[in-house]
Amino acid sequence: KNPLTPMKLNIQYLQRAKEEGKEHYDDFFNRVTKSLIEQIDTLSGIATEFSNFAQIPKARNEVFNLIEVIQNVCSLFEPNQNLDLTLEVNHLDKVMVFIDKEQFSRAFLNLVKNGIQSIPPDKKGEIRINVKRNNSVSLVKISDNGTGISQEAQENLFQPNFTTKTSGMGLGLSIVKNIVDNFGGRIWY
Repeated sequence: KNPLTPMKLNIQYLQRAKEEGKEHYDDFFNRVTKSLIEQIDTLSGIATEFSNFAQIPKARNEVFNLIEVIQNVCSLFEPNQNLDLTLEVNHLDKVMVFIDKEQFSRAFLNLVKNGIQSIPPDKKGEIRINVKRNNSVSLVKISDNGTGISQEAQENLFQPNFTTKTSGMGLGLSIVKNIVDNFGGRIWY
């Protein structure tokens, strides 16, 4: 509910400024509406996180090439000039898996975003993704050059509502864990 208070105040200021025929009303209007849009986006993000956490859809497992999906997710981050993202596939061109492709993509995207968010803004980001296969087990390792995770944070990492960030609901890694658990996988730090 945090964004609701500033939204209400902004609308009240806007009404008052209109009634009083405030000078430079158009500039004021543009500034306030920009702020309102940002707050609405924040609320939308919160609603999405809660919705994703509350109900992960029933898995629609299918056979697909894990490497292809990881490459597609990695391509979303290519325009970022301040990030060096490397994918090592260890001479594998195919790693066929039977899991929900959409859920895996969401989980993988979340993990890469978390890695990027852990990197200080004044540091060139490095994300390394390594894919290995050992008989019937596939291992995807994601590492970054971010600030690291304290011992206390490591113990609570996949718990709902736990976050080390100043914004967000602390549901991202919990959602990832639920997705991985659903397809019989294992996730750890």
